[in-house]
Amino acid sequence: MEFALHPEIPNFAGGLGVLAADLAKSAADLSMPMIGVSLIYHKDDDPEKAFDPVKFFTKIPETITIEIEGREVKIGCWKYEVEGKSGFKVPIYFLDSFLPENKHWDRDLTKDLYDTNQYTRLCQEAILGIGGVRMLRALGHEDINVFHMNEGHASFLSFERLSEEEGDLDKVKAHNVFTTHTPIPAGHDRFPHDMVKKVLGEIVPHRVEKIAGHDEFHTTKLALRTSRVANGVSKRHAEVCKKMFPQHDFLAITNGVHHRSWIAAPMRKLFDAHLAGWEDDPGLLAKALEIPDEEVKKAHRESKKVFIDYLNKHPQFLAQDTDELKEDDYFDEETLTITFSRRFVPYKRPLLLFETINRLREIGYHKLQIVYSGTCHPGDDYCNGVMHELKRLQLELRGQVKLAVFPTRNLDSAALMVAGSDVWLNNPEPPMEACGTSGMKAAMNGCLNFSSPDGWWLEAMEMDEKSGWAFGCEISGHDVFDCDAIYSGLIEVIDTYYKKPEEWTERMKHSIALGAYFNTHRNIQDYRDKMWNY
Repeated sequence: MEFALHPEIPNFAGGLGVLAADLAKSAADLSMPMIGVSLIYHKDDDPEKAFDPVKFFTKIPETITIEIEGREVKIGCWKYEVEGKSGFKVPIYFLDSFLPENKHWDRDLTKDLYDTNQYTRLCQEAILGIGGVRMLRALGHEDINVFHMNEGHASFLSFERLSEEEGDLDKVKAHNVFTTHTPIPAGHDRFPHDMVKKVLGEIVPHRVEKIAGHDEFHTTKLALRTSRVANGVSKRHAEVCKKMFPQHDFLAITNGVHHRSWIAAPMRKLFDAHLAGWEDDPGLLAKALEIPDEEVKKAHRESKKVFIDYLNKHPQFLAQDTDELKEDDYFDEETLTITFSRRFVPYKRPLLLFETINRLREIGYHKLQIVYSGTCHPGDDYCNGVMHELKRLQLELRGQVKLAVFPTRNLDSAALMVAGSDVWLNNPEPPMEACGTSGMKAAMNGCLNFSSPDGWWLEAMEMDEKSGWAFGCEISGHDVFDCDAIYSGLIEVIDTYYKKPEEWTERMKHSIALGAYFNTHRNIQDYRDKMWNY
């Protein structure tokens, strides 16, 4: 449903889109024959205000149609090419219904990413899956070996494939694979069977309940039952998936990030000098331990200065009333800077650090700069409540612990944060974090992760406990947190930063070395070898 290819293309909401784009970039770098399919969202009915794809995409003349409630809805296509380091290109086709031939209500089917209206969401997923296969065929792609469904959003492609294979499920399964990214039940789309049959008509297979669930139409079950292999996106997540869907097996293929896209310029220059060939082979990041300490510190200081300067140039991030800002309210380059940047949802526990505010004051008095970044939909009461509380905490902590609050996140600000922070904070409630790729981006830039043991961070700490810190403990397979765990861990982090600079720099190098494994080059090669089988 999303590919985060450019900050100005309104086609992504968060980590899922960033990961899809990073995998496409690695496929291009490695000259893998891959095609991406997604939707493009025009955002506004007024052609003068709507997103104009012409700036970024090439219009494809081919169109296809799909039936929605008996109506013929025409679907257009735009092409974006991801070019790899050697010039190899991976095409991504973006479908949309915003065509003058369609009625205005059908044009709006691809207006907004993840539309909250269930009918519209169903239609979007039908366009992506059914329309996606039809468009590929219209473009001459008859020799596709593998259809890789990324989340249940794409599962309707199995309807089109069943139609092509005259209902032979075994033939469809032989070419379908599936990745699920969420352990949260709400992340798996469900629709009433009556709605699916009414909207999609004759393409819905006879006795569809056998492959999509009896009580309700479950897109993840459809994807699982029409695929020959499925995976979770970390070792822990694969275990959770098995518990959620006990009739199915899941490979564990841990996510990664595209190293060339996320490593900041100062670090790139450093790696060019000491890790020749790292752009082609991210496995060379394992040799980061050999880089001189002073050069690592210098490169990170340069990135941190860019980040701090950016914050200080936007005083609205530092205080609600910018007229009252004093010199001491601005961020500085010497103070330990901790960043939390992710969706504000309950299982990510965005306010855990402030659970006992007096404890935080005591520990961090004039020793901490904290940055929080998140985007809230106007109708998201929880997220907006968190944002309101952060603004209140900003006032309460003033003069004691500096707190900056980003009202939004985008690709540009994300790049600044992962490169310029000292510590990357992540405190999901285990086992709810499927992976957590933002921490990988930070690690490659020498930022140290401070995280509860979940997702990718469990694997990272098993690989190298010097690469950061985990707080909380596991007892009998269950994650148990005493209320003071984050604060006792924070004391160690602060003590190391200010009193043990040599250990801090050593940990930075260990953190960078994690990138040798947690990258999308390895990630997509795992897909090729373990799922695509070519």
